[in-house]
Amino acid sequence: MRFQLGILLLTSPIFVTGCIPVMLGGGVAAGGYAALRDKKVGDSLNDSKIDITMKNRLYKINHKLQSDVSAVADHGCVLLTGVVSDPEWVNIAEREAWAIDGVVEVNNHITVGEYSATQLAKDDYLTTACKTALLCDKNIRSVNYKIKTCDSVVYVLGIARTEEELKLALNIVQKVKGVKKVVSYVN
Repeated sequence: MRFQLGILLLTSPIFVTGCIPVMLGGGVAAGGYAALRDKKVGDSLNDSKIDITMKNRLYKINHKLQSDVSAVADHGCVLLTGVVSDPEWVNIAEREAWAIDGVVEVNNHITVGEYSATQLAKDDYLTTACKTALLCDKNIRSVNYKIKTCDSVVYVLGIARTEEELKLALNIVQKVKGVKKVVSYVN
């Protein structure tokens, strides 16, 4: 069973992009994916609920705000990234994150300015390259890490099994060509 799962992980591009729950059909797949991670299924479901609630809250305020701000939750820690045109949206997004049940920490890295399609494509590439680099190292349990990139700054969230694994993971991410900086929110 572990061998088959390992082959599936290595051969499926779905896993590299982080779309497992969406592509495989929701709750059952999300629970299965969570079981691979070193955190409880309940924690994963709570984080998913936070992510969805945040998107809905931002959309109700302004659909552009929701599209410009990314919120990623891990163990109740919410990472806010993105580039917004209205400076007030930075504070609104943070306030909305804090208002969600289960949120224990908010790390706000939203900036004010313009975000080009070229930079968006570069950030998507860097996220995928970092996930792939972690996936390819047998000493790292890559499913324990979430990667988000904004303006070539890579944010890493998750759980490290050991301090050595964390150092190795952050070193690998830092070496990906095009990464300006790595910010860790790994427990």
